[in-house]
Amino acid sequence: MADIIIPADLLPTDGRFGCGPSKVRDEQLSFLASLQPGVLGTSHRQAPVKDLVGSVRSGLLDLFRAPEGYEILLANGGATTFWDSAVHSLIERRSQHLTFGEFGAKFAKAAAVAPFLEDPDVRAADAGSRSDALPVAGVDVYAYPHNETSTGVMTEVRRVAGDTGALTVIDATSGAGGIDFDATETDVYYFSPQKNFASDGGLWFALVSPAAIERIERVTSSDRYIPEALNLGVQSRTHARTRR
Repeated sequence: MADIIIPADLLPTDGRFGCGPSKVRDEQLSFLASLQPGVLGTSHRQAPVKDLVGSVRSGLLDLFRAPEGYEILLANGGATTFWDSAVHSLIERRSQHLTFGEFGAKFAKAAAVAPFLEDPDVRAADAGSRSDALPVAGVDVYAYPHNETSTGVMTEVRRVAGDTGALTVIDATSGAGGIDFDATETDVYYFSPQKNFASDGGLWFALVSPAAIERIERVTSSDRYIPEALNLGVQSRTHARTRR
């Protein structure tokens, strides 16, 4: 590969890794301070907190031009926690993972060590390139990054035409809010907000389709052991959901 030199006038004034955490604006900190009293330190069951969460959900549905029936789920823990939640609550038997960087590989590893799942179909590519999804009989979740955090390699969000009922699950942490996509092409589009949304980590959000909600409710109602903190059915059933 030829050496690439970025012109000095194109270099960012804040020299952070392009796919890494973004700078939090002073205006955001001022808004956070304005929530005290009333929101900070208040029970999540109280109206001020529920209203704030509802406004975030509604705004994300608008931003993503979500189709009818899609919902926003959210919980503590960041994308790493979401991978474990998906392993327990979303993958029914077997998943396929595209790994062309560190973060896609982490989801694949989480699925590989789960004793109640079949070995995942992992399609790897060297850093700087990417692999492609391929329909495989028996796979019920196809997972890949929209924009791989560790390398910056971008893919198009496209539904995989696998078995009937198979879900397409997109890691969007380094893409959500910065790369346009068609929400009808995915069942789960999940991300942490510390990149394009210029927030701190420690949360995850997921745009989920009606098919994904049905899968979550079916898997979490089965006899599979699921730790409560990793039970996506808790987010699906107990949060006041914002619908379109």
